[in-house]
Amino acid sequence: MGDVTLTVIGCGDAMGTGGRNNTCYLIDDDFGRFTIDFGASSLVALNALSIVPDTIDAIYLTHLHGDHFGGLPSLLMMREYQSDAVLKLTIAGPPGLEKRIIGLCEAMFPGMWKQDWTFPLDIVEILPGAPVELLDRLVLTHPVTHYAGPEPSTALRIETNGTIIGYSGDTGWNDVLFDIAKGTDIFLCDCFDRHDKPFEGHLSYDALLRHAHLLETDRLVITHLGPEMCNTSEEFEIEQAHDGLVIQLTSGEGD
Repeated sequence: MGDVTLTVIGCGDAMGTGGRNNTCYLIDDDFGRFTIDFGASSLVALNALSIVPDTIDAIYLTHLHGDHFGGLPSLLMMREYQSDAVLKLTIAGPPGLEKRIIGLCEAMFPGMWKQDWTFPLDIVEILPGAPVELLDRLVLTHPVTHYAGPEPSTALRIETNGTIIGYSGDTGWNDVLFDIAKGTDIFLCDCFDRHDKPFEGHLSYDALLRHAHLLETDRLVITHLGPEMCNTSEEFEIEQAHDGLVIQLTSGEGD
């Protein structure tokens, strides 16, 4: 078992509540460096932390909302025009990913999409429910309760270096989270609202408390906090993510 380090680049909602960046988790393992999601502000956030984006070999996406994949055009342009990157970049996500990435790039920067980039680029569409090995990491996704267009929103589970990372993605309560969280070293979980709301696309803290004791994870961390969760002096029982948090998953504690 090797060391695995998770750095929270961004854990905010789509509106940047509390000044937090859009979703992006950076993981260093024995095989390289990857992110889970790459929201619109992710490149700015990486640069602010002096993390060289060229060193990322893979991006695993949960769903195709702007705060989870909207930073890709800027990243691709940076690697194409401002860097000497030769490291292959793999972008993996739900079915329909390639069409949506091309559409996003063309909407933001017309004419930017290339068939032949100056660096190797591979786009992989992951079928939910079917484990796949990508770059020596075992990846499993399951559909969750969150509308993002015709492409499914998914929860994500990645095994690397003997460590298991689970992430709910954006979702209301869905029993599939039990399977995603089971046996994980860390489970990152959406918790947008403080109290239950009629909208089913995000979890509330109340809902999570009702199920937390059944989530078989070593470390439960809530993320994607909305205004009710950020703008309160209430102390919560469950650990909260924050931008810049560094967690050593195989040796030592988080900072």
